[in-house]
Amino acid sequence: MSGPLPKPKLRGGLIATAFGAVIIVGSLTGAQLKSDHQKTEQIGILEEQRKHLVLQRAQIDRKMEVFQERLKEREEEKAKRGKRL
Repeated sequence: MSGPLPKPKLRGGLIATAFGAVIIVGSLTGAQLKSDHQKTEQIGILEEQRKHLVLQRAQIDRKMEVFQERLKEREEEKAKRGKRL
């Protein structure tokens, strides 16, 4: 047989404590899951922003290359004009 039953007051306190512990653990677990979900969403957003910025950087790099080529051509034209005079 099982042991003697605790007094009703003590038993009620134990049950209340057990319920409280379950609620606290559930709340903490839920908060952790929500935090993990938010982190995952934030990572996705940041990855999309990174892709966009990488594309912008490639466009700017290409514009800089074109500008440098034009600048070099102008310098060569100036050098040719200077030799003719």
